[in-house]
Amino acid sequence: METIEIDDALITIVNKAIIVALEYGTSTQGARKLGITGEVGEILVCKKLGLRLMADSLSEGYDAIDKDGKLVQIKTRRGESGEKPKETGRLGKFSEHEFDYALLGILDSSYKLVEIWRADNELIEPIILKQKRRNPSLSSFKRVARRVFPL
Repeated sequence: METIEIDDALITIVNKAIIVALEYGTSTQGARKLGITGEVGEILVCKKLGLRLMADSLSEGYDAIDKDGKLVQIKTRRGESGEKPKETGRLGKFSEHEFDYALLGILDSSYKLVEIWRADNELIEPIILKQKRRNPSLSSFKRVARRVFPL
């Protein structure tokens, strides 16, 4: 399992991508977006919590590994205006692969990481399975999760 260390050089590159994404959104009057929220969120969550990012999350079915070797799926939501996204919004599709826990990174409209929520697999799996597309709502995820950042 090959992983990527989230070092300062990678964070610098991500910050440049964020600037470009924000400029792009402004230049299209918000009608178009670059679609980098998931990737940026995974990197910021890994950096904040000291996780190792998977080099190829698609083939592995999870996004990161923690210091104890636990498998982590990471979902990200970004607020369009203001600090946080609407609670009624849906998360992206959860992989059918096994994982130990899921993290939800909440970004504000400028891609700043403002919250991280953690739900263990046994708590989130029933909620995932209730959705035909395996994409629970933000509020249903938070109901079974606990906030791990900020504490």
